[in-house]
Amino acid sequence: MIEYYLKCFSKLRRDYKFGGAPHKPILLLSIIRLIKNGSINSNQIFITPDLVLEYKNLWSKLVQTPHNANFALPFYHMKTEPFWKLNTIIGNEIPITKSHSIKSLKSLKESIYCAEIDLDLYYLTNYMTKK
Repeated sequence: MIEYYLKCFSKLRRDYKFGGAPHKPILLLSIIRLIKNGSINSNQIFITPDLVLEYKNLWSKLVQTPHNANFALPFYHMKTEPFWKLNTIIGNEIPITKSHSIKSLKSLKESIYCAEIDLDLYYLTNYMTKK
């Protein structure tokens, strides 16, 4: 099972400008850290101030490229990964730009209830971070 997720993580779909967009890896690291500290306690990933803050903190420490630290981008675009599913708020559509990206963090919060990672991935992450 761990091999499957290592393969998924190594093959994240990313824009390769400036050596590769760091958005998805930073979001995943943020989620792992919040699972470890108990702020995330299920496979449902909600857009919380804690998650956005962790993302921004890790971005400021780890990213040295000219990319924009837009949290909405990886949360939305992670939907192309096999372990991530977006759950929309019933009756709301996701507003996207002409380039098929989410318009803003506000738009994301207004249209997405949560994302879900595979239950196996959640349990594996929870187990590995509690060791």
